[in-house]
Amino acid sequence: MADSVTSDPASIVPKLHNDDFVITHGFDPDGALLQKAVPSAQAAWMWKSYALADARARRSIETDENLPELVKETFLATGDQYQISYEDGWLFGELPDLQHEHYGDPRELGYFRFAFNDRLFISGRRHPLQSVDDVRQSISRGKIKPASPIALFNAIFRRFLELLKAEIAQLAETLDSIEDHIVGENWQGERERLVPVRRQIVVFHRYLTAATSLFRHIDHADRRALPEDLDDLIEGLSRRAATLHAEGEQLQQRARLLQDELLAKLTDQSNQFLYVLSVMTAVLLPTNVITGLFGMNTEGLPFSGNLHGFWVVAFIALVISAIVYLLVRRIGGSRN
Repeated sequence: MADSVTSDPASIVPKLHNDDFVITHGFDPDGALLQKAVPSAQAAWMWKSYALADARARRSIETDENLPELVKETFLATGDQYQISYEDGWLFGELPDLQHEHYGDPRELGYFRFAFNDRLFISGRRHPLQSVDDVRQSISRGKIKPASPIALFNAIFRRFLELLKAEIAQLAETLDSIEDHIVGENWQGERERLVPVRRQIVVFHRYLTAATSLFRHIDHADRRALPEDLDDLIEGLSRRAATLHAEGEQLQQRARLLQDELLAKLTDQSNQFLYVLSVMTAVLLPTNVITGLFGMNTEGLPFSGNLHGFWVVAFIALVISAIVYLLVRRIGGSRN
């Protein structure tokens, strides 16, 4: 997953402007961060990251005259819906990302809102997101030097796919362990392990399906309007997402097959229990009938005056039960 963070990761990155609700970074033409003392006018392009949970961030976006109305609507929407569009030189939308491991559940997905043109990249989130923070730290350490907003978008979404691939690989290892136990007949308790794994696979697969469909849609619908470099980027990300989507689909099928096998084993175990109960019921039924008859407080009962009457009746009941048991075993054996 990501490198461990001991403090707010954003605090180690040089910023041209920093408020509680927005952090602004400037980059030179080579993709290197500009220092805080450098005027923002000298930046080749800018990255503004908004904390959308803050009302001031929403007000700042709403009053920004440089942003198209569709971009504002995307950032200010109250609900979350994965989407991606291209309009008037802006690529904008909302895509999935994993929540930050230090501020939430790293296996839960969040929502990453973005918009960019050739000079400005705007991002927004309600919760800290892992991919965005990982890219920010890599930029601060000089490992990544995005020369344009397109390069930054590419780095963020590729990082999301890498994190998701790592999570899927970990889920695959868990499925391998569950499968080994099932094949080895040590499957008791594996159903409790399989249920959350399958749920996580379904969640990841669902959002990969959405992301793949979005990239495929914009690649076909807006292909003529997209600049060449942006078209190549969308096509490359679409292929990567489709490959990971196929892996998730295979994993989902494996989890479904394992669940079916577990259900079959549980059904077989239940049938065995029912068979034992049926045999016991059939064996004890004659005994219950005989004891019921001899338990009646009436005159004329057989062996009522015999000193050994109890043992005679008990012997008859045992013999009849033994005969019934042998018949039931023979019937059960012939069916198998």
